[in-house]
Amino acid sequence: MKGFIVLMPDRFDVAGTYLARILAGSDTASARKELDDWQHNAPENQDAADRVFAAWETVGAAGDAPEIQRMLAEMRTRHDVAEAPQKQGRTRWQGWAVAAGLAAVLSIPTAYWLLDTPQNQPMVMNNASTIAIHATRLIEAPNGRRTVLLNDGSHVTLDVGSSVRIAFSADRRGVTLEKGRAHFEVNKDKHRPFVVTAGRLTATAVGTAFDVRLSGQSEEVMTSEGVVRVVTQFPAADHGRQTLLNAGMKLTQLTASVVVISADPIQETAWTNGKIIASSRCLGEVASQMNRYGKSTLIVAKDAENIAISGVFDLDNGAGLAEALEQQSLTTVRRDGSRIMLSRTGSAPAACRPAT
Repeated sequence: MKGFIVLMPDRFDVAGTYLARILAGSDTASARKELDDWQHNAPENQDAADRVFAAWETVGAAGDAPEIQRMLAEMRTRHDVAEAPQKQGRTRWQGWAVAAGLAAVLSIPTAYWLLDTPQNQPMVMNNASTIAIHATRLIEAPNGRRTVLLNDGSHVTLDVGSSVRIAFSADRRGVTLEKGRAHFEVNKDKHRPFVVTAGRLTATAVGTAFDVRLSGQSEEVMTSEGVVRVVTQFPAADHGRQTLLNAGMKLTQLTASVVVISADPIQETAWTNGKIIASSRCLGEVASQMNRYGKSTLIVAKDAENIAISGVFDLDNGAGLAEALEQQSLTTVRRDGSRIMLSRTGSAPAACRPAT
């Protein structure tokens, strides 16, 4: 009886196949479960998944580059050859991945070429400490909102000017919010809690959705789905440092105190969709928030800061807000290039409700 060789799929190809299934959306739940199990089998699997998901993110922004297009052509040729009938009984993982449209990220050359690892050192697959270092990813959003699919199937949306550092391991999904604000939609995994560190607090979830924000000397967590366990440096009203936040609750840690209040998840997370939902909000606060996104700058006179406004507005359309205020005779408007000056009219209501 003649023997034969079965060539096992490369780790990057396996990780890419799981990514293809998740993005296709047809069997996302089972793909995530299988991916989690596969990652737990070996630290090398975890590292391969980190790199493939990060490569997908990078190609999404630069997929039309001529260098990448030339590389894709070579990769497609390589995978097509691998799919030809062979006596060795080669598996069909690679061809399936190409058919799913992910040739841009499913090979070792792609993963190495696209990803710049810390210290720019080559990865050593049999060195556990090196793998742990390379599994750390910095994700930034310097110029606008950004949503990233993590390798566990979770999503993180960063506000403009925000950044997070991702460090997943076999038993923990760790995220550090370095600055700004982030919204997390966490894929459930009871064996690997999702832990976000922000300044002087940590927020832990198994599968839920929540906001975390760093602002000056304060930290904030708002739960929009499920339950989040928050551990703070200072005690809350019940004198404990651990608080369970149900959906619709917001915790704010100030200079030396912790406050927990109810919140509207729809209003609180509207920014993730590029909107601001105002209900008797102060014009000065709304303008300040919108100025971070738009090309125009709203300059609100002192007498107009407390004008109460309500409605749903595009975060990056300050000019549209100014036009609406002018049409409703709430403000007078003066324009100077990208600067829009707003002054109060006599009929404008001034009983606004400051943001909590």
